[in-house]
Amino acid sequence: MSLIHRFIGFGAILVILSIVYASIVNSLLIMDANFFASNRFHMSLMTAVLFDSQTYLFALFQIMIMLVFHYFLGKEIGKFLETRREKTYLGVSVAVLVISSWVYVQGVHIWADATYQSYITTFTRYLPLFRPIHAKRDLARLGLIDSDQLREKNLSKEVSDSELLYPKTPLQCSNDVESKNVLVILIDALRPEMLTHEIMPNTSKLFNESSNFENHYSGGTSSRMGMFSLFYGLPSTYWRVFHDNLKPSLLIQQFDESGYDVQAISSSGLGSPAVLDRTAFAGVSKINLKPLSDSEVMSLQLTTDLWEESINQKNESKFFTLLHYDPPINEVNPDESIQIKNTFTRKDDASHNIEVFRYIQSIREVDREIGRLIKVINKQNLLKDTIVIMTSDHGYELDDYQTGYYGHSSNYSPAQTKVPMMMIWPGREAKKYSSRSSHHDFAPTLMREILDCSNNYSDYSTGNNLFDEKPWRYLIAGSYDSFSVLTDQKIIVSYGSYFEVRDQNYDLSEIEGSDYTDLEDAISDMSQYFK
Repeated sequence: MSLIHRFIGFGAILVILSIVYASIVNSLLIMDANFFASNRFHMSLMTAVLFDSQTYLFALFQIMIMLVFHYFLGKEIGKFLETRREKTYLGVSVAVLVISSWVYVQGVHIWADATYQSYITTFTRYLPLFRPIHAKRDLARLGLIDSDQLREKNLSKEVSDSELLYPKTPLQCSNDVESKNVLVILIDALRPEMLTHEIMPNTSKLFNESSNFENHYSGGTSSRMGMFSLFYGLPSTYWRVFHDNLKPSLLIQQFDESGYDVQAISSSGLGSPAVLDRTAFAGVSKINLKPLSDSEVMSLQLTTDLWEESINQKNESKFFTLLHYDPPINEVNPDESIQIKNTFTRKDDASHNIEVFRYIQSIREVDREIGRLIKVINKQNLLKDTIVIMTSDHGYELDDYQTGYYGHSSNYSPAQTKVPMMMIWPGREAKKYSSRSSHHDFAPTLMREILDCSNNYSDYSTGNNLFDEKPWRYLIAGSYDSFSVLTDQKIIVSYGSYFEVRDQNYDLSEIEGSDYTDLEDAISDMSQYFK
C-alpha cells in the first residue's frame, strides 16, 4: 500500500479498495481455517455453493466486523503516512521482506522434498493457496543430489502418519492363500480406441480373451493422479498428504507382506512426475526413478529387457510387477502411421492429422514391446499362474470436441479420463463388462480376489470390486491444480477460486437437481480418511 501511495497518491478510492480487499481476504481465511479443521482440505468456490444459509450469514457478519476493524486500521496508517515529510522506504522494505520470505520458504521445501524430509513437507498442506515448488528431477540432473541414493537411505525411516485414518480398521488378509503372480502393464496415455488390430496388433491379440471393462475411467488426467487413484483406490485430492507423509499404498504394502517380490520398471522413471517413490511404492526398493535411457525408444526396449532378465532369475516366490511404458511421442515419425486405419483423422486438416499420426505411431512403438513381452510370457509359460493386467494412467485428447486440446491434463472430458482396463485371469471366464468402473475399483478387486482381505472396501477405498459390476454414481478425478466430480451427466470442475460445469460433450452447463447430492457425497469421500 505504501508503494501505491508513493506513485499514485493516497486517495479515498485507494483507501476504500484496500479496506474492502483486506476485509474479504481475512474473512475468507477465517472461513477456510474452520472448513479445513472439519474436512482437512481447503475450501473452494465449488464447496462454497453447498454452504447453508447460516454459513453465508456468518460470513457476511464476519466481513462487516473486518470492515470496521480495517477502517480504523487504515485510518491510523493514513495519518502516519501523511505526517511523514521525509521519503519513506516502508513499502519497498515490506516488498523485499515478502519476496525474500517466499524464496526462503520455497527453497526449504525444495530441499525437504528432494531429501525426503517429511516433517517439513507435511506442514505445507495446512497453508491456504500455498503452491510448493518441486525440483527433485532438476536437482538430480544438475548433479546436486543423487535421488536413488537419498531414497535408499530413507527407505528404512519410520514415518508418522498421524493425519491419516488409512485403513479405518486393521486389514484382515490371509497371507497363506495360494495366490497367482500379478503383472500390470501400464501404457501411459492410452486411449481405449487404440486397441485395434491395425494400431496395436500384439496387445489386442494378447488381450483378445480377457475380462474387458469397456466403460472404465481413471481417477486423474495426469500420470501422478491417475496412478494414485489406481494403486490407492482413493480420490486424487488425498495425494498431497500421502506424498508428504511418504505413505505407501496398502495394496502394494500387502503384496510385500504376503511374500510377493514387488518391483516396478518404468521407461520414463517413476520419480517425477508420477512420484511413486514417495507414494504407492514408498517402501519398495526395486523401482527406478529416472528414465532408463536418454532415448525414449531405447527406454522402452530396456523396460522389456530388464523384466526379461528379472523373470529369468526368478525363484519360487510369487511376484507383483508393474511395467510402465511411456510412448515416445517426441521421437517418432508421424509419416510411418499415415496408412494406419483410425477414426480421428480429418479431411483437409493437415496439422491435426500430424498430431493424430504422431500419437498413433508412439503407441505402435509400445505395441512392438508388448510383442516382445508376449514371447517372454509364452517362453516362461506364465499365463497358467499369472494375472496379466493392462491399463493406463489417463487418456489422450485429440481435439475431440473441437476446442484445440491435445494431450492430457487440460480438462476432464471422457477423452482424457476414459482408459482401458483388461485382465487375463487364469480360471476366470473372459467377459465384457459394460457398467461404469474406475481406477478406484482396482485396489479393492486385487485385495479381495488375490490377497483374500475380508475388510469392507470402504475401510481403505472409495471403490468396489470390479467383478461386482457396481457402477459409480460419481467419480472424483484430479490433476495437478484442480479436481472434478464426474457424474453420469455432468463434469463439475473445481479450480479453487472458480468452478465450471460441463456436459458429456464438454459444453458449458449448470448445476441442478441431484448434482448437489453428488457434490456433498464427494466432499465426504474427500475427508473420510483423515483423523
